[in-house]
Amino acid sequence: MRSRWWLLGAYWFVRPWPEAKKKLDALLAMPVKETKVFVESNEEPLFVMLKGSLSEETDDAVGKPVVSEKTAEPGQDNDGETGGAWMQQLRHQADQGDAKSAFWLGRFTVDDSRDGKTIDEGIRLIRRSAEGGFVRAQLYLGTLYANGTHVKADPHEAEKWLSRAAGQGSPMVQLYLGLMYGHGKGVPRDLNKSLFWVEKAADRGLPHAQLARGLFASFSHYYPRDDEKAVLYLTKAAKQGMPMAQFYLALMYQRGRGVEQSNEQALHWNMLAAEQGYPDAEYAMSRMAELGIGVTADKAWSMMWLDRAAHHGMPLAQYLMGMAYLEGKSVPQDLPVAAAWFYKAAMQGNADAQLRLGYMYARGIGVPVDKPKAVAWLEKAASAGNTVAGQWLKQLD
Repeated sequence: MRSRWWLLGAYWFVRPWPEAKKKLDALLAMPVKETKVFVESNEEPLFVMLKGSLSEETDDAVGKPVVSEKTAEPGQDNDGETGGAWMQQLRHQADQGDAKSAFWLGRFTVDDSRDGKTIDEGIRLIRRSAEGGFVRAQLYLGTLYANGTHVKADPHEAEKWLSRAAGQGSPMVQLYLGLMYGHGKGVPRDLNKSLFWVEKAADRGLPHAQLARGLFASFSHYYPRDDEKAVLYLTKAAKQGMPMAQFYLALMYQRGRGVEQSNEQALHWNMLAAEQGYPDAEYAMSRMAELGIGVTADKAWSMMWLDRAAHHGMPLAQYLMGMAYLEGKSVPQDLPVAAAWFYKAAMQGNADAQLRLGYMYARGIGVPVDKPKAVAWLEKAASAGNTVAGQWLKQLD
């Protein structure tokens, strides 16, 4: 009997009070947008991703400091002083007309410079190397003019040297120039030249270029649309193991764009990308498992993929994890955990998460009441166009 009274008391202690339940019900009643199976990236992150995915060799060539080739003579310190025997030998070779030595001497001179005169001397050596046909010098000099680093920005000089570098046949350099033309930063924007150089690199087997050509053909607002060409190049990149290409190829199959619609093929390619930890593919796997697209519907499997996407930083997945813990669907209801996921998504700009987090701070749901934080998050959501956030802000005043 005593234990039964204890359980009854515990029930009254943990049972939501009417006012608290009313606040939670209002939060749960907020509309939830229907989400797509595959979420496409917009234009700017596409260029950033592609440029950032180039190999270390290309990154070195376009201007990042390189120290691996600057090796000291045995018994000497690798301190970069121009009086060392190593630098004297490099200078001697540059004076003898060796273009590669002139480039590295110029690079080290610029990197170690302490005044404008020294920088000018380094640029002069790099220019001499570029005129001698050394591709790294041409690419580096073109990048300096494109970015306005150490020299006055000059898109025509940038275009001249980058074109010379790309003309020597390196597919990574060709892709880099193609992206520069497509982005229109550092060189004049020219979509025809962009497609020319990207496709040239893609046809030489560079998977990043194949991915870029496929995306430009079907997922860019600027390039002519050609879904069949997109499938062609995305397939080439996907077969080389690129998760982003596998994800977008899955999207093409799922929507029947440029290829016969096939949920099974969509599942196949998306699974390959998800298993490599690609967040967008993990989210898509969650939706496919939830809706039974190409696979038997399985809520537990769906939550597993959603959790992986959220932990890999996808804001939409983080928001949906918050909703799952808020509603207690597929996972036990846990309001503090819901707030934590909303916070992660809100920090990445997800307006729906900002709205709910603001409301939770305003009403003390899962977090302590904190009006300044509530106002801050609701204002962010309202500035993103969320009308509900504007209404709640008025009630807080």
